[in-house]
Amino acid sequence: MSIEDIAEQLKKLGENIILIYAFNATGKTRLSVAYKNATKNSDNGQHTGVYYNAFSEDLFVWDNDEDNGGANIKLNILPSSLNRFHSFLYENPDAVMDKLAMYSPKFNFKLNPYENLENGIESITFVTNDDEDVPIKISRGEERIFVWCFFLALLEVDGWSNTQDAHIFIDDPVSSLDEHNIYVTAETVFQQIERHYLKKKIIITTHHIGLFSILVDRLKKGEKSDRYKNLTKVFSLKNIAGAYALGRACPNFCVNGVSNHI
Repeated sequence: MSIEDIAEQLKKLGENIILIYAFNATGKTRLSVAYKNATKNSDNGQHTGVYYNAFSEDLFVWDNDEDNGGANIKLNILPSSLNRFHSFLYENPDAVMDKLAMYSPKFNFKLNPYENLENGIESITFVTNDDEDVPIKISRGEERIFVWCFFLALLEVDGWSNTQDAHIFIDDPVSSLDEHNIYVTAETVFQQIERHYLKKKIIITTHHIGLFSILVDRLKKGEKSDRYKNLTKVFSLKNIAGAYALGRACPNFCVNGVSNHI
């Protein structure tokens, strides 16, 4: 079965909350792209949902300013279709900081716009809370947290997720994170589920068994699980010699693995 076939299966599911566990290099990012293509508007080719995946993270690239001894080190944002929504974040910097606050960051940041703000934000400068005059390079884990929070803030900008409102596809927002920050990220993902599960499909894929287990537990057995468990499907994605299979995860998935392909 091809990854496009898997995307079509997900598209046809009636449940609004879909969790998929898969090892790294199995094809989670390819699945998000295949799902994007499978769900495009047939009339105009426009996307019907929004996505967070490796391509989202790849829009953020460090300029280490090596020729200048790192004096102006910054995290550049490559131009994309999302730039037209950046002005809201620049004019409301607390939009990102409010998301970031859950992680208790040890840094602050400045959003650097293009000369014409309509072109969006060109880069981000990071500083310590003790010295806001000296730019710093944050760790890979801190960078991933910031990018995820930037995305969460964008979800609240009018004209994006409320227009492309059929689904949210979240692929592995926990790379390079320690266990505490994985737990915090699980909470931010669950907040998206709480906010949107009755209105749109939410697909979450991850290689991290901790994130997967936290979400499955809260959706299937948590204090609010009566709201979610009948609207939730839990799967494992496998790739064997280029053939993909989407299997249902059994209740004690973490111990006994996967059974029953759909």
